[in-house]
This record gives sequence, C-alpha cells and structure tokens, in this order.
Amino acid sequence: MEATRRHLEAAHSVYVVCHIIPDGDAIGSLLGLGWALRQLGKRCTMACADPVPPRFDFLAGTQEVVSDPPGDEEIIVAVDSSDTERLGSLYDALVFQSRPVINIDHHVTNIRFGTVNCVQPLPSTAEIIFSLTQELGVALDKRIAAPLLTGLVADTRCFRTGNVTSQQLHTAIALMDAGASMVEITENVFSRKPVAAICLWGRALINVRTRGRIMWTEIDQDAQRECAASPDSGTGLVSFLASTQGVDIALVFRETPDGDIEVSMRAGPGWDVSGAALRLGGGGHPRAAGCTLPGDMSAARERALLEIQTVLREQAGA
Repeated sequence: MEATRRHLEAAHSVYVVCHIIPDGDAIGSLLGLGWALRQLGKRCTMACADPVPPRFDFLAGTQEVVSDPPGDEEIIVAVDSSDTERLGSLYDALVFQSRPVINIDHHVTNIRFGTVNCVQPLPSTAEIIFSLTQELGVALDKRIAAPLLTGLVADTRCFRTGNVTSQQLHTAIALMDAGASMVEITENVFSRKPVAAICLWGRALINVRTRGRIMWTEIDQDAQRECAASPDSGTGLVSFLASTQGVDIALVFRETPDGDIEVSMRAGPGWDVSGAALRLGGGGHPRAAGCTLPGDMSAARERALLEIQTVLREQAGA
C-alpha cells in the first residue's frame, strides 16, 4: 500500500483500467479510484476494453469510461484483474513495460504482473481502493463512495459470501455515511434485469444438466443472438445454479464470438474451485472462479468437468 501511495502521489497523470466484461467490483473500483485521483488534481483516464453494462449507469462517471489504450499517462493502474489477459485489447506488453504499472487486486490467483503489486485477499478490490483513498487523504463523497460500495456489495453478493466479516460491514457503513445509497445499489445490481437477460436465463435453464453433485448449463452464440444478449447478460446465473440443493459446484459455459468457451465456476461452502480454474488457464477465488478454453463446447465442457470431478475427489479425501 505504501509503494502504491507514493507512486500515485508523485504522478500527475494516471491511466486506470479494469478487466473485460466488467462486473460491479471492476467498475466500482475503476470509478472509485478515478474520482479519488481527480479530487487530488490528477489527470485520470478511466478505461475498459468492453462497454460498461447499463445496470451501472446510475454511477457517476460511467459515460467517461473509454476503450482507448494508454496514451502519455505517467502510470498505469490495473484494478480487479488477476492477469494481463483479463485486460483484453487494452494490454500491450511494450506499453506496459514503458512505465510503472500498479496492480491492485484481491484474487488469490493474481500473478503479480505489476511493477508494484497491491494484492490483498479481501472480498473485493473496492475495499483496497477504499483503504488507499484513506492513505491518500481523499475526502470521501458520493461520487467515490457509491462505486466503491457497489463493488463491495456486488462481489460479496450483498454480504452473503463466506469471506465476509465485520470489517466489510464497517467499510460499508463508512461509504454509506459518505453518501452511497445501499437501496439504490442493491436495486440496480441485483433486482433489475433487462429483457435480454431474462430471455437468456430462460434458454440457459432449459439446458441445465447434472453429473453427481455438479450442475451446469451451456449458452451458445445462437441463444445469445436470439435474445440480443450482451456478454454480461448471464451475470448471476452461475450463482443461482450453485444455490440448488444437493449441488456442490455449478458451471456456466458461454460461447464467445471468436469460438472460445468462457467457463464460470461457483462452489458451495467447503469447496474450492480456484485451483481447477488456475490449472485450466484462469483464476479467481476459492468459491468463485473462471477460465476461457479453446475448442468447441463439448470439448471444453468435458475438460472442465473432468477437472472439477478431480477437485471434488481430492477435496473430499482431504
């Protein structure tokens, strides 16, 4: 944290980027840090390779998020990204090697790709940003607090994940006292879904299959086109499947436009899918992880299921 603070205090311009198909923690951390740096008088570019999902439009600054690569900014800050592949088209090895890179993240599978790595195993990256604003002496206001609380709420599924302690509740109180509305955030993040998402969920739920205590579904490009779905329309589906009685691990397989298969994994209490995701080239948390696999749907499905079955056997034996 100290090295991160020193770099940011010394910089006049900062490029902040979050991961592709951004979720609440990615967007919340991006906007929260962006507004904090601007409050300190820094020139700050906020970037993401993919569009900001409409459900986050209630947050100030979403319209300012660009998909441009780094320009002449002195420092690059990557938030909520466990590796550089997660930055998508905005990652360029030569550009990232040309200046300091600060890696701020909370994933246990983070590969420490930064010049400075501010990686802490907290429930959300937004909490690390919150602590950083305190280190920088930033006065919290609603523009900063609302996205940070969004990140915390989104990644803890409204404080329901097993890694939540009183620390997260104290952080939430501080952000609410600074102007963030818990009602507004939970309503937008969890309660409002576009028609395209409802359509896609319906198609996906018809395709649900089980193998022992593993449950999964598959979403191909045809389903996404017919529902006019965006890449984030399936958000929350894998957690919904994981809540099924008798299910230990749930997966959602989604075909991307280039033919790869994105795999989202969720585990019930006592199980850890992060190792399986890491061995498949991805990463994440013990109970929430993912990866992207080449090849067709059936090959990706069997490869992932084999890895998950191995995890279940190993962990059951342990």
